[in-house]
Parts: sequence; structure tokens; C-alpha cells
Amino acid sequence: MAQSSGPGWPVPGSGSSGSWRGPGAEFPEPPPEPTPWHARRRLWLVVAIVTAVGYLAVGALATGRVYWEFHRKPTAGEMYQAATQEVRDRWRTWPAERIFPETVPYTSEQGGVEQARRVGIASGTGCDSGIAVRSAAILKRYGCRALLRATYVDQLQGIVLTVGVAAVTDESAALAAKDALMPPDPTDPGDTLRALPFPKTIAARFDDASRQYAAAGEAGPYVVLTVAGQTDGRPGAAVRKKHTTAFLLVPEIGGNIVDALAQRAQPDCSQKREWTC
Repeated sequence: MAQSSGPGWPVPGSGSSGSWRGPGAEFPEPPPEPTPWHARRRLWLVVAIVTAVGYLAVGALATGRVYWEFHRKPTAGEMYQAATQEVRDRWRTWPAERIFPETVPYTSEQGGVEQARRVGIASGTGCDSGIAVRSAAILKRYGCRALLRATYVDQLQGIVLTVGVAAVTDESAALAAKDALMPPDPTDPGDTLRALPFPKTIAARFDDASRQYAAAGEAGPYVVLTVAGQTDGRPGAAVRKKHTTAFLLVPEIGGNIVDALAQRAQPDCSQKREWTC
């Protein structure tokens, strides 16, 4: 007599679909074992060590580069640039007495060497101070940064002259400014540098009306302007015969001043006060 196996229970060997594993099926793969915590810790430790070593290597290279940069010798190009910049800055780094020495040599009419003596130095440095408006505009066009002036007398104290040194952008600007400021007639100062008199000195009578000669020159990034007259203050308009040969010392004195100012010096790293290497 057949007996019921009960509801919901499969009959053995019947192949019912209610079985959790079908005929011929394999057991599923078990899930992977999690990485042990101590293995993960070692991995992060290795990553941290590699990163730290990388940072140390980069830092050592950067430090070495900085050390080498500060202790290496300057290149030829750097030396040239430093010398050029030093010349351009002399108008403000040199004392006024160094720019305008107490005495300046020149060649006398007889061919000997004489000394012009400094009477005084102007306190202002403005590009429109002590110069005609037209000439000041020319200087500003070429990047004028300062106009320095001083007055000298020749060794015999018969000729008085005012020297003006203008600092402009560079050498090409100085050359162009000099050409624009060169008076067509040196015996007609016109709209150029103003006379710089000093009261109670031998140059007290030297004013604009007594100017009889004017010249312009350049050296490096500097333009030099000179005007001259006689120490007795006689007006230039009253002089019928122009004695140009007597004033040839004027551009020479101005040239000697500006040449010394523009002379390029070889950088000397041992001179800490003047050079930074």
C-alpha cells in the first residue's frame, strides 16, 4: 500500500525542481578569504616608506641645486649683465662727489694738462630742473631718470662751465638723445642746459645770459651736456668775436666726467659692499 510522503517534501529520486542542487550541478565556489590585517598593515607601511624616500630624494636634489646655484662661479653672461646694471645705477649709488670729482684734467691751448676745479654741485636731480623745456622733453623721450649738474672753473679761472649728466634708458637712447641735443652752432647755447651759478664764489656771475658755448656728448647710458662762459659774467650777446678755441676744454671736461661714470668695471665678488655674487 502506497503511503504519501507528505506535502512539500520531494519524493526521493523524483528529480523535483525544489532541490537546492540540480542534477549534475557542482558546488558553488566559496568566497575568497579576506586579506589578514597584518598583511594590509605591511602593504601600507611599504607605500609610506617608498613615498617618504621619494620626498627625501626630491628634497635632497632641490637642496643640492640651491647650494650649487649659490656657490657656483658666475657665468660670463651674468658677469656682463651685472657690470651693465652697475653702470646704469651709478647715478644713484655713487656719491655726488665721485660723479663730479673735485678736479678734472683737460688739455690747455698750449698742449699741456691742466685741472678744472669744482665750484659746487646742484642738489636737485629732476630731469626738468636746470634745463630748457625743449631739451627736457627730449631727455624724457629717451627715458631720463635723473639730471645731475655741477659747475667748474678752469685752472686760470677765466672760463666757467656747468656740466649736466643725464641718466637715460641705455646706450642707444643716450646716443639718440645726444644727437637730438647737439646744438647746430656751439656758440649759440639756445634752449639747452641752464647755467648753475653759486653765490659768493668765482662762478657767482655765471647766468644764462653769459653762456657763450654749448656741447653735448654721451658715454654708456649717460648723456653729458655742457655750457660755458667767462667768469666776469659778460653777456654772450655782447661778444662780437666768438673765441671757440678758448672753449674747447668744455666738451673735454664733460667727456672726462661722463667717461669715468660709464667705464665698465669687472665684477669683483670679494668686494661685498659693491657687488653681490
